Amino acid sequence: MTIRRTTALAAALMAALAASARADEAKRLGSFGSWEGYVYSDASGKVCYAAAQAAKTNGGEPRRPGVALAVTHRAKSKGEVSLVAPFGFRKDAEAEIQIGGMKHSFFAKGDSAWAKDAAADKAIITQLVKGREVVVRATPAKGSAITDTVMLDGFTAALAAIDKACGVKR
Repeated sequence: MTIRRTTALAAALMAALAASARADEAKRLGSFGSWEGYVYSDASGKVCYAAAQAAKTNGGEPRRPGVALAVTHRAKSKGEVSLVAPFGFRKDAEAEIQIGGMKHSFFAKGDSAWAKDAAADKAIITQLVKGREVVVRATPAKGSAITDTVMLDGFTAALAAIDKACGVKR
């Protein structure tokens, strides 16, 4: 991942994931293939996340940034899967991810979208470990429907890094 993409990814994710003013002090855990890992503290404790930005984008506005996929551990929610779209999602729209033959719907609000519940998060993470890529289909706030592809090379190592940083046992 280039420095420019890493910086853009970190900035987009920090804006979407930040729960406090201290979130801008995130510590980078490392780069793992297409994935990056980070940890920071907020009022509720440690927050650890792994994220990757789409390697391939189709549709939407010209030269739009790709969707980012993230897995986040917080004190009260471990393994939350989300999408971050710097362009924003259409109001009341859903997004969909596909990993191999499995599809999952996400509910969208503003520039973020989340899996429907913790059981879906767990199933998605299991598939992310086994998969090669994630295809994201969504409708942006402006422009035509988009299809983005997030590569999963390095996901397992990034997940292990955030698990270790936040004390999550698998």
